[in-house]
Amino acid sequence: MNSKDLYLRLLSYVRPHARVFIASLLATVVVAATEPVLPALLKPLLDGSFVAKDPFYITWMPPLIALVFLIRGVAGFASEVAMRWVATRVVMDLRNEMFAKLLVLPDRRFSDTPSGNMLSRFTYNVNEVMQAATQALVTLVKDSLTVIGLLAWIFYLDWQLSLVTLLIVPSIAIIVRLVSHRLRRLSRQLQETIGDLNHVIDEVLQGHRVIKIFGGQDYETTRFRAVNNWVRRYSMKLTVASQGSVPIVQFLTVLGLAAVIYMASQRAAMDDITVGGFVSLFGAMALLLAPIKR
Repeated sequence: MNSKDLYLRLLSYVRPHARVFIASLLATVVVAATEPVLPALLKPLLDGSFVAKDPFYITWMPPLIALVFLIRGVAGFASEVAMRWVATRVVMDLRNEMFAKLLVLPDRRFSDTPSGNMLSRFTYNVNEVMQAATQALVTLVKDSLTVIGLLAWIFYLDWQLSLVTLLIVPSIAIIVRLVSHRLRRLSRQLQETIGDLNHVIDEVLQGHRVIKIFGGQDYETTRFRAVNNWVRRYSMKLTVASQGSVPIVQFLTVLGLAAVIYMASQRAAMDDITVGGFVSLFGAMALLLAPIKR
């Protein structure tokens, strides 16, 4: 089963809670829509209030900014709460279905599969599925709309300077995509190792009397420490893989911002761009970094 088919199957567990899920997506759209509004408000705020000292902008810009943040905050709260409700329901449904199948599994399955791996599926794995079935789609919708809105605003401000952004975005996206593949592979390996750790603990709990009778404490300690060390190693590999791309992405971003600052400074000397326009452009480019990385 490929990733697309697997994800569609996961979404089938969301279908019974479609109304709340759609409500969460709509709230997410509102949050994404307010993202480009924030840098867009910087231009009239600086040019109108501080440079031109226009009474209209001085009077109305502060409450307008407050209103945008209020809408963003309410929509963000609604999105997170509704999505968490759906996610917990999906986890509950999955665990109920898994437990029902567990009761009718043949004896051979129990003997062939370590009990720790089964326990891990009920605890660790099912939470990973929850994130894949719910949060991934919300992140995709929010970040896609945010990137489109910010790029549109940057292009509106200055299409020539926006070309610098368009050169940087694909490079960052490629790096993030490569890192994501490695993170998924390491995450699967970590899940399997946690299952092995649970299995060792379960065996000790079930056979603690036998271990004491035959003096198997040293053997079990060595076995546990070995598996525990593998959990630590895979956790560190995940950390290195996820954080290793950060300096590269930051360096590419700084290069782009430096190029924009240089070009905008030259444009400002010829009065082709205002202070508010430059700050708005710079802010929009900075806000692009987070959704592109995700």
